Amino acid sequence: MPQLTLYGYYKSSCTTRLRIALALKKIEYTTVYVDFFNKEHRGEAYTAINPNQSLPTLAADVGDGKGPIYIAQSVAALEYLEEAFPDSAVRLLPSNAGDRARVRSLVEIIVADLQPRQAAQTLEKLGNDLGANQDQKVRWAHDWCIKELRAYEKIVTAPAAGPVGKYSVGDSLTLADVCLVPAIQNAVERWGVDLDKDFPALAKIYGHLKALPEVQAAHWTKQPDAPKE
Repeated sequence: MPQLTLYGYYKSSCTTRLRIALALKKIEYTTVYVDFFNKEHRGEAYTAINPNQSLPTLAADVGDGKGPIYIAQSVAALEYLEEAFPDSAVRLLPSNAGDRARVRSLVEIIVADLQPRQAAQTLEKLGNDLGANQDQKVRWAHDWCIKELRAYEKIVTAPAAGPVGKYSVGDSLTLADVCLVPAIQNAVERWGVDLDKDFPALAKIYGHLKALPEVQAAHWTKQPDAPKE
């Protein structure tokens, strides 16, 4: 089986997606901590494996002597885990094509529509180029969370989708849930979204998710590179 190395940062929501998926699947891996705060991700060494300078990167070495492949986007890495470890403890893409499409649609809401608009580099550019202050940055991120999580909840609760289950698509964990967890953590902990008030269906789903030990262990406060009080 491939030997995996996860290059990540404790507070990176994209890294959290991989931590959750790897834990759910019970796949062993090694972690390399990249100091985002001190801009290590923009250094020559990390840029050599991830030219986009984004986190995380998943390195997979199949032992063929060619060295590892570097998967530089979190969703590509999540899909790789599905394909490279078909016998892992949990499958995160449904067998039904329609359900897989729903999962991927929900994933895209998080990773394509929400995440880039409240990412650190976006907020940094708002301040540097447009003069936004901290309160304005928080409002920007908050408002995008409301818009995109509302879209997510409408898909989850659409009559055509059937009764709302424990998770985003029925009662089985999927890649949508893996991506939803850190998005909600950011929305609530950083941007002041009232989940219970604004998104009752997502609040119930998140209640099931945050009870999972794999999700609890993946929280940024539990990571070895997180600041200690």
